[in-house]
Amino acid sequence: MALLFGLRSLGYRKLVVCHLNHRLRGAAAGVDSSFVAAAARKFRYPFDLGEADVRAHVAGQKLSIETAARDLRYAFFGTCAKAHRCRRIFLAHHADDQIETCLFNFLRGTGAAGLAGMKPLAHTHGLEIIRPMLGLTRGEITAFVAEQSVPYREDATNADIAHTRNRLRGRVIPAIERAFGPSFRAAILRAAEILREEESWMASLVPEVGVTLCCETLRKMSPALRRRMVLQWLRNANIPNPGFAETNLVLSLLDTRNGPAKINLRGNRHARRRAGKLFFEEPEK
Repeated sequence: MALLFGLRSLGYRKLVVCHLNHRLRGAAAGVDSSFVAAAARKFRYPFDLGEADVRAHVAGQKLSIETAARDLRYAFFGTCAKAHRCRRIFLAHHADDQIETCLFNFLRGTGAAGLAGMKPLAHTHGLEIIRPMLGLTRGEITAFVAEQSVPYREDATNADIAHTRNRLRGRVIPAIERAFGPSFRAAILRAAEILREEESWMASLVPEVGVTLCCETLRKMSPALRRRMVLQWLRNANIPNPGFAETNLVLSLLDTRNGPAKINLRGNRHARRRAGKLFFEEPEK
């Protein structure tokens, strides 16, 4: 809602408001949908409402709730953008989200790309992603909401520490702040910015990745470049949240003596080695 009111105040009049009901919170989710619809009507913006069965997607694709919800959400955004002939989408991620993302990726053991966090401008699912609030803290947004009397609803699941991100937000980050002071937040954001620039440069050195990978070519590469090739290959194939573990699994295919010839990946996907090539098998039905 802060994003919507902020864009409105900046003069954006040709916006489409998109809201996906993930069907995870019962009646509260329906009230949220009605709430957003009313805001769109107030500003006379077109409103697109969708519903998705996230739990069914989790079971079918063997994903986490968070990953499944994000995949379905971006797919919905893509459908809306196509219907309205839009190329850009605004998302409301802010600086505190960025800190959580960087810490979460660090704990997952990702490389520089994960530690760099979210990009202010990015491209995914055929859309240009713009995050205009990425430099604003939650405190600054709360102040804006109070000053401008922006109506909003609180997602009750934000307090559920069963979710990893909520534990980071509610327990880990406050503990770090008590130990090191609030300046640690700025330090993480500064490091993320540096890593984004370095990641962009390093990514430019990676050769173009095809549908298959040549085992012999990979073996001749430096370990760092080899990992980047494999990670890009996984991303191109839309493997959910590829990281250190997934990259290592693929690299194990290069060991023709002791390594496997086939590995299982998230999203019910599989990679296989045959005739000196690595390739993906079609997902199992």
